[in-house]
Amino acid sequence: MSAPRGDSMMIEGRVVHKVSNALQITFQAGPGDPLAVGVQGAGDGFGGKMAVLFGFKNGGTGKHRITYADGSVVWVHSKDGAPTVLSRADGTSIGTIDRAETSTAVGSTAGTLLHFVPADDPRTPELFRLRILDRMGEEFGRLDVVRTAGGWTLGQIADDLYETYLWWDRAGQPLSTPILGTRLLLRRAPDATERDVLLGACVDITLGLRPYIAAMK
Repeated sequence: MSAPRGDSMMIEGRVVHKVSNALQITFQAGPGDPLAVGVQGAGDGFGGKMAVLFGFKNGGTGKHRITYADGSVVWVHSKDGAPTVLSRADGTSIGTIDRAETSTAVGSTAGTLLHFVPADDPRTPELFRLRILDRMGEEFGRLDVVRTAGGWTLGQIADDLYETYLWWDRAGQPLSTPILGTRLLLRRAPDATERDVLLGACVDITLGLRPYIAAMK
């Protein structure tokens, strides 16, 4: 992989089914060990887990878990008709994500963290494309939501953010999953809270099947 400009980075998340039939997304910021792993419904009750096991719930609302390489945990509570709630393992609130025509992540102290808005071409057969804005309204990065295997073919990003990325020589394979994964392309490395919100949003979209812009509905 060629080096990105400055401290920009890419985080890719790929979705598969676990043996338990739960959806799982594995996040990597480059070759090697994963950055984090998200699991569908890991915090749900017995009934929810049985619905996943027997194939009645292929993604959707529930309490999904992100576990980082260092063992720390973030919970992503995807809800229907209500904001998504992000919290840490000890119950400490990170914030919420309010979804509408666009989506906004709000911190536990009510301060805006990030905005998710449509790109110029927000929907293609392969991808949903979103722009990520920081709390000042400046572009922080992009989020690709991969709909088909062809969406993994990145090749070259020809804009002012990035050099050419050649990502692991993998084109992706069709999976029996509603969404195949996500690709975050960031102008700079996120801080800890931004990272939790960004990965939480990716889990909310891929495992919770929550739409973040109008084109995804």
